[in-house]
Amino acid sequence: MKRNWPFIIITGVGIFSTLIFLYIFVYGLATRTVKSSVLLEKAYPHVKPQEYINLLQRKAKANNLKIIQLRSDRGYFLIQMINEKKLDEVLSIAPQVAPLAIVNLVIYDLGDGTGIVGNNPYVWDIVIDSPKIDEIAEDYANELSDILDSIYWDYKKEQELLK
Repeated sequence: MKRNWPFIIITGVGIFSTLIFLYIFVYGLATRTVKSSVLLEKAYPHVKPQEYINLLQRKAKANNLKIIQLRSDRGYFLIQMINEKKLDEVLSIAPQVAPLAIVNLVIYDLGDGTGIVGNNPYVWDIVIDSPKIDEIAEDYANELSDILDSIYWDYKKEQELLK
C-alpha cells in the first residue's frame, strides 16, 4: 500500500495549527474574562487625579461611602472605599465575605486624564456560592461603577457650563 505523504504532512500541519490557534484564542478569552471580573478598571480623559479625588469625596459622602486615603504620591492616590451599610448586611449573612464591602482603588495620572484600578466586589460572586452574596456583590459592583462614571459625567457637564 502506497502512502500519500504530502497529504499526511499537510493534514498534520493543519490539525496542529488549528490546535495552536484554539489554545491561543481560548487562553486569551479566559484571561480577559477573569481580568474583567477581578479588576474594576476605568479611564477618564481631561480630568486630573486631584480633581477626581475631590469630586469622589463629595460623591461618596452623598452615597454614604466612607473613604480612607491610604497614600498619595506623585500623581497617584491609594484609597479604600467602605460601604458601612453593605458591610453590616454582609457580616450578618457570612462574616468571611466582609471584604466584599471594602474596595481598594488606585487613582493615577494618565497624562491627559485619570485612570482607576481597583478590586471588583463582583469577584465574590465567583468565590462564594450563595445567591444572596451573588446579588449583593453584583449590586455593589454596579453601584460603584455607576458612581465612578457619574463623577466624570458631572465634571464634564460642569466644564461645559463654565464655557
